[in-house]
Amino acid sequence: MLGTVQNIIGYTTIVMGIFITGFGVFAVLTLQSFYARIVITSKVEAMGFVTITLGAMVLAGPNVSFLKLAMILLFELLTVAVSAHAIARSAWSSGYHLPKSKIDTQEDGRHDQ
Repeated sequence: MLGTVQNIIGYTTIVMGIFITGFGVFAVLTLQSFYARIVITSKVEAMGFVTITLGAMVLAGPNVSFLKLAMILLFELLTVAVSAHAIARSAWSSGYHLPKSKIDTQEDGRHDQ
């Protein structure tokens, strides 16, 4: 009985992670801004990976595989934000800026400097 409940919870969590990742891919493809894509990519990567890894941890049970998955999960959570920040920072430093929107323009049509 316990194994069946463990399998249901584990597989359900993995399927939820796959859906989160799928929605994230859709969001990345529909967003226009580079920086918005960076933010959504890092969030989806973290949440999708966390959910899938937690499901795998539930399926693995208390053994060495559980500890390995926990270490991988910890490493992922520590590095995903840093890597997204590094990509966005390098884009900004290399001169990639967003075009001015209508909100940023003055009434006479000049762009704010």
